[in-house]
Amino acid sequence: MPSFRVRIFAVTALTVALVLASVALFSWSSVLAFEGQRLDERLCDEARRLAGPTATGDVERLGADMVAKLRLKSPEQLLLAVETPSGPGRLKSAHWPEGLDIDQLSWRRDAAAADTQNASNPANRTACALSRFDLAGGDWHAALVGGPSERGFVAADLAATRADLLGVWRQVAAIALPLALLLTALGAWLLSGLALKPVVRLRDAMKAVDEKALDQRLSAALEDREFQELITSYNKMLDRLETSFHQASRFSADAAHELKTPLTILQGQLERAVQRADDQALQLTLIDMLDEVGRLSSISRKLLLLSQADAGRLALQRMPVNLSEALNERFTEAQTFGLDVKLSAEVADGLTVQADPQLLDQLLNNLTSNALKYTPAGGWIHWRARATPLGIELEMANFAPGLSPEDRARFFERFFRGDAARNRRVDGHGLGLSLSRVIARAHGGELTVEPGADDPLVLRLLLPAGT
Repeated sequence: MPSFRVRIFAVTALTVALVLASVALFSWSSVLAFEGQRLDERLCDEARRLAGPTATGDVERLGADMVAKLRLKSPEQLLLAVETPSGPGRLKSAHWPEGLDIDQLSWRRDAAAADTQNASNPANRTACALSRFDLAGGDWHAALVGGPSERGFVAADLAATRADLLGVWRQVAAIALPLALLLTALGAWLLSGLALKPVVRLRDAMKAVDEKALDQRLSAALEDREFQELITSYNKMLDRLETSFHQASRFSADAAHELKTPLTILQGQLERAVQRADDQALQLTLIDMLDEVGRLSSISRKLLLLSQADAGRLALQRMPVNLSEALNERFTEAQTFGLDVKLSAEVADGLTVQADPQLLDQLLNNLTSNALKYTPAGGWIHWRARATPLGIELEMANFAPGLSPEDRARFFERFFRGDAARNRRVDGHGLGLSLSRVIARAHGGELTVEPGADDPLVLRLLLPAGT
């Protein structure tokens, strides 16, 4: 599908090309008509000369002289005759066509001639009558002038004039037409770009919209009325979006904050109740309740972090952190769990990042626990950490059969859990990976999942290198 600018360019260029073609055709017709009028005037002059008393009897010399004056290509493009009003012609071209009768032609008076009904009327001896006729496929112009005792007739084929004009036209078109098309294309492209400038500005503003730039507005002061309405509507939409976003962020932060204290108190009371309970069944029930409170506390903490990140208030206490040591510690810890999972790691030494230790610890815990929880028995987990030109890269892969491309595309959605994770026997609440990506981006990095429908699930973490 072509872009809107290309369509504007095409329509503009086509319109200008049609206008240029119309102007060229009109100019050609006008020039041809003008040259035809000039030819008529010269034919009248030559016809007056033939009708005068000084007309010579040498047809060839007269013909050659007129061919030169009328700028014809050959004598065959000229017909001349001198006739008496009631007698045979005194002079006539040698190639006079058989069947051509001067009196049978349709004559009209020259605009410069006097008001007379007959071109050979002695009352107006300089009057010139004009006619046009077709002969052997040619467009002939003829002039007839009546003298005191004779009348002069001269006709010329307009093909010569048309050929001359066409030659000049081709020479001009060979230079002017490519230049005109180039200027048309350039002008149409610049015009389309100028017309779309407000739309491009609006598009760039939309691309820049995130949770940290919802207060940015576009000025419509210098735009056209139509674009002013569009920009005004966009700014009003941002107003509504900003209000809703801040309300949702405040609600999440307030809810998480308000739940923190009662959950802490409830957790402490349950822990004491577990210690005091003598009945084993009651103790198991209280332990289950304590696990659920711990789960709620974890959700509350993660929601608070996410709301702070959404509002752009996630505070980072950056310092150099040895990522190699942190990963090796988690790998050693994972080996102690005794899971039926094959663990392997390739961690380069001396990998250091500038990060908040607590948030980085949260990120690595989320990635590790996610791999351990969702790798089935007999599966495998492989870590690889290395330095790249783009920064420090951690690749965590694990065996995760049955994941569809749709599930992979939704991995970082909040509260999303794939079908295999919906069983409550697998602990989790669908916030770990979403929070991990937020933490990675807060540090100037990125967390991505590799696309595909194969059994291995590959999460790739990229963080800026630090010293």
